[in-house]
Amino acid sequence: MVEPTRLVRKRERTRQALVEAARSLVEERGHERLSIQDITDRADVGLGTFYNYFDNKQMIFEAALEGIREKFETRLTTLRSSLSDPASLVAATLQFCFYEALDNEEWKNFLSKSGLEGEYLLLQSQEQCLADIMSGAQRGRFKIDNPTFVANLINGMAKHITHEIAGGRLGREAIPDTTRYILRMLGLPELVAKAVTQTPLPPVAAQQRRVLKEVLPHLQRTAVEQI
Repeated sequence: MVEPTRLVRKRERTRQALVEAARSLVEERGHERLSIQDITDRADVGLGTFYNYFDNKQMIFEAALEGIREKFETRLTTLRSSLSDPASLVAATLQFCFYEALDNEEWKNFLSKSGLEGEYLLLQSQEQCLADIMSGAQRGRFKIDNPTFVANLINGMAKHITHEIAGGRLGREAIPDTTRYILRMLGLPELVAKAVTQTPLPPVAAQQRRVLKEVLPHLQRTAVEQI
């Protein structure tokens, strides 16, 4: 890999300073009371520098939103890294995305204050979804004939459910049932789909639980010995 030149690194730092300035100002003031001059002043660069990177405020707001999405994708990757069963992978990924629609306050606040219009959703990529479905079909976990069609169908359903959650028309209690219905569509029996839906945990949480399970008896024994 070729190391970035000093000029490239400087441009990346300047762009990131502009994006961070825009993000923080949107959170403080909202987009209506925010000018490009405000952004460049906060980033400590000249007004003309802005146009070396962005054409308008919408473009820099989308860049700031993409930064929040990257953090979401990092967490999703961590969640998926310890899962090998295709059904567990699909279930955990879907539920994570749905819960993010409910609980990711940074994403929701920035969207509401930025004035961005369009479809901005926290979901796994279509390519990743297709790879998950194909893996499950090849391993015999999913009973489907056309993985591409099924992946497109699941992507559409996930978008719809995320819209409904973001709009307040579906709540937290609907997420497990929605995930279970999708697993049933993939050919899993009802009891298996229900069990898979209820089983996955984020790796960190699962690891903490294992540590507590191993350590707690020892701590209890030590406390008894000290009495």
